[in-house]
Amino acid sequence: MLERNPDYAWAPSIYQNQGVPRVERIEFRFFTDPPTRALALESGDVQIVGELLPTDAELMAGNTRVQVYPVPIPGQPLQFHLNTQRWPTNDLTVRRALLLGTNRAEIVDSVFQGFSQVAHGPLSAVTAYYEPALADGYRFDFAQARAMLEGIGFVDTDGDRVLDFEGRPLKLDVVIPSWGLLSQVAQLLEAQWEALGADVHVVQVPSFTALQAAADTNEYNAIALNFFGVDPSLLDQFFLSNAPLNWSRVADLDLDLLLAEGTHASDPERRRSVYSETQRRIMDLALIIPIRDYVNLNGATADLQGLHFDAYGFYPILTDLRRAEAQ
Repeated sequence: MLERNPDYAWAPSIYQNQGVPRVERIEFRFFTDPPTRALALESGDVQIVGELLPTDAELMAGNTRVQVYPVPIPGQPLQFHLNTQRWPTNDLTVRRALLLGTNRAEIVDSVFQGFSQVAHGPLSAVTAYYEPALADGYRFDFAQARAMLEGIGFVDTDGDRVLDFEGRPLKLDVVIPSWGLLSQVAQLLEAQWEALGADVHVVQVPSFTALQAAADTNEYNAIALNFFGVDPSLLDQFFLSNAPLNWSRVADLDLDLLLAEGTHASDPERRRSVYSETQRRIMDLALIIPIRDYVNLNGATADLQGLHFDAYGFYPILTDLRRAEAQ
């Protein structure tokens, strides 16, 4: 719990309120079960709640007693890293076909109720040096995706609706964690890839430790993971050849050089150019399937004003909070 300091009057310039905070006391509560967050807000037990379920945020749209604050989060989108060292995703054409055969708009609309935007690369759109031109690549095209697979020799030889290559079925093992509505995402992804001609097996693990253990086995074709951050240098952890979280198992000298230059360059325009090329390289290699830019869905009672968030998008600037009658 935090209580107001009546002598506080030295707020930094990033705060709107330069004087004494208008809220006397702030109490923090933790709701580990996502559906209970909306109930707590609507009942008046809390005045601010974060990480609402998209379905709950959608239902709140008609409730005049509460407001919904969608806050885009910088860093990486929700994405699946494709294993470049395991058959069949070791083939670039297969990876590109999976990208083209993934209807990301359907996933965003169905699972996230349209609160998020479709992701197009390894950085979310609100991250520094995001490359907007990536939106023109890998637009959903089922027919082209299927043609690409057939073009490299995948055919359904036995009528089971699963493509195979020289007797080997197009089998994809997918690993997901238990958070971020990934079970719903994976369900749709599984249906889309099976329609494309793949035999898809999804395994859900309960923790990051278990996710890391699954990655260490190399027995996956796609694995879901994303981190948040305000600087694109976070890509180093995932796409450098020796990166600790290089779960796409890429080893590309051009990409290594780009990432090294981006991290060490000081000129903003040079960094912009380098990270633009970096993002294009990652997508040219089809190392990931980006799904949606992460959005933190917050709710607040209608009488609460001045709610805004820090650069990471998760933490409210408490000093600026006020109730409507305090204006």
